[in-house]
Amino acid sequence: MTYGRNDQPRHQHYGGGGRPESDERNHRTPRHHGQNNGNQYRRSRPATGPRFPPRPKPPKTESRIYFIALLPNAEVGKEIIRLKQEFAEKYEAQRALRVLPHITIQVPFTANPELEKSLCPALTTFAASIPPFEIRLHGFGGCSFTRRKVLYINVEKNEGIVHIHQQMVAFLRKDFGFSHMLARHGFNPHISLAFRDLSDAAFNRAMEEYRPRPFDAAFQVRNLYLLRHTGTSWEILQKCKLGA
Repeated sequence: MTYGRNDQPRHQHYGGGGRPESDERNHRTPRHHGQNNGNQYRRSRPATGPRFPPRPKPPKTESRIYFIALLPNAEVGKEIIRLKQEFAEKYEAQRALRVLPHITIQVPFTANPELEKSLCPALTTFAASIPPFEIRLHGFGGCSFTRRKVLYINVEKNEGIVHIHQQMVAFLRKDFGFSHMLARHGFNPHISLAFRDLSDAAFNRAMEEYRPRPFDAAFQVRNLYLLRHTGTSWEILQKCKLGA
């Protein structure tokens, strides 16, 4: 049977009504991983771990704590230790027993242990320029701050101790760059019997007992000391002779 141009049979469409898919479109080859898609030069990301691994950090240098002080002679030091022990038993204030009796010339500071290589010989030279002098102790005193209470033996502020402190401030600022807040001129020399672990009530009772109590002693200062904290207590790192 012959069909005219306008009489050819039409395809029946089911469903969407779009044009029929040709055999070519129905049989396209699916893309597979590994096939070049223009990304053949791109580096693949590792399956695990961060995309950009962290840079190794340099090892931390452990800092130490130091301070510079004068120490009493053996006889006076022994009596002060006895007073510390007596006070600790009465008022449960043990902290001052961790350090030797001393008069602070430079308050504690934190530094890299490498500083010891230059500070120790420099302190020896500094001490040699200071003549020996006498220290006099007289009676007891105390001060109360918000977070700590201190009970101490009074140190007479004579010319010798004022001179060594002023020279120490100038030396540390000039030769080691200490700030004005760290190496400061304000100076109240004393020997602590108790500090930090005193309650308000214990401090008030102690002041009533010790303030009128007599105490007098004297000793010759012949050495300057650099002390270092071990993590649990203080140790003498350097002994520097005065007037050497």
